[in-house]
Amino acid sequence: MLTSAEAATYRDIRLEGLQQSPEAFSSTFERESVMPLAWFEERLTKGNVFGAFMSGKLHGVAGYWRQEGAKICHKATLWGMYVRPAGRNAGLGRRLIEAIVDHASGRVELLQLSVASGNDAARRLYQKMGFSEYGREMKALKQDGRYFDEILMMRFLANG
Repeated sequence: MLTSAEAATYRDIRLEGLQQSPEAFSSTFERESVMPLAWFEERLTKGNVFGAFMSGKLHGVAGYWRQEGAKICHKATLWGMYVRPAGRNAGLGRRLIEAIVDHASGRVELLQLSVASGNDAARRLYQKMGFSEYGREMKALKQDGRYFDEILMMRFLANG
């Protein structure tokens, strides 16, 4: 899990992801690029953001967020996953998902995520990692006048 001391590195990879794959995120580069470093530190302090390293450099990130409230705290979301091109096909995405599943196991019963339509590589990876599609939010994201559906996926966890 990344710590607040890694906020600058996290900020760099997060902004890269927002620039390189804007259709994959609900946030935007324009919004987050003006945020102070303290904002990213707070995300790391309050959240659970996992990092994947290759040759000592951060090449991938993914977040875990547990829902709050008595009736929904059995669910969590895998969010904000991004792997730099140099780290793709090197197992980093799989390692990030495994880390989040391990972290979630024993804490929640259900892990959810959404993936933008058209991101077939990510969708296939999630399916290989045990996630199943349970719905689709039509026109969930709008980027440069183009709509993207969000494919909703989930995985039940043992010992939740």
